[in-house]
This record gives sequence, C-alpha cells and structure tokens, in this order.
Amino acid sequence: MRITLKDNILIISVITFFLFCVTFITFYTKENFNPVCGCRIPIWVIIISVASFGMFTGSLVYYLLNKSVIKEKKDIKKDIYKTLNFLDKEERKILEFIINNSGKVYQSSISKNLNIDKVKTSRLINELEKKGLIEKEKSGMTNWIELDRELKELFV
Repeated sequence: MRITLKDNILIISVITFFLFCVTFITFYTKENFNPVCGCRIPIWVIIISVASFGMFTGSLVYYLLNKSVIKEKKDIKKDIYKTLNFLDKEERKILEFIINNSGKVYQSSISKNLNIDKVKTSRLINELEKKGLIEKEKSGMTNWIELDRELKELFV
C-alpha cells in the first residue's frame, strides 16, 4: 500500500486534532464539573459529542486510507495491462476475455467467442499455463480456464 506524504500529513493532522479536542473536553469537564452544583453542559452531551467526533475521525481516516488503496490498485492494473502487451496478440485476447468473464471460463467458450479454432486455442492456453498466468482444470469434454489466483485478485 503506497500512501503519499500528503495523505500522511492529512491523517496525522486529523488524528492530532481529534486528540486535541478530546484533551480539551477532558480538561473542561474537570474544571467545570461540580457534583454539588452540576456541570454547565450535561455529561451525557459531552460523551455523545466525543463519541460522534471519534466516529467521524475514524471514518475520515478510513476514507483517506481506502482512497489510497483504490488508487494503487488502479495503478497496478494499468501496469499489468501494459505487461500484457508483451504477450502474443491472441494470448492477450484470451487473457482479456477471461478477465472480462470473472476470471473463469470454459475453454470451448473461448474458441467460440474469439473465433479461434479449438486446436489453436488449446495451444495458446498451454502456453499461458506454462507462463503461469492461468490454470486449467478438466471438466468433462472441455476444460475450465481460470486466471492465476494472484492475477484474479488484481483484475476481478
């Protein structure tokens, strides 16, 4: 996970501000709460305020971290698509077809949808399997073709 300096500064600022507010409320409550005459602000209001502010701060930090992770995944996906350019044209078409179909398809559907004869499809799939990009599983008269687990996590 790659978090930029800007994200780090923002996250640290939010957490510091939250700690400042909690500290301020704690000192305010200590100074102004007297069991005999009562607090100017009821204690339940202070508790709800601190809890709400804590939930807001946690949500904001989660959003900032999640945004960074999503951006990084998009960057990785772009890099992998660039890497696919080094494959043969038909191999690239097969991989893109598998990716677009949730990472798992029948071998027969590859040859039907991409208009590649069955023998050539079989050879191309064997090459992709040797390269470690896909896994082949026998299923009756055809095979299930599935993306490698790590690639599937990135693409699907």
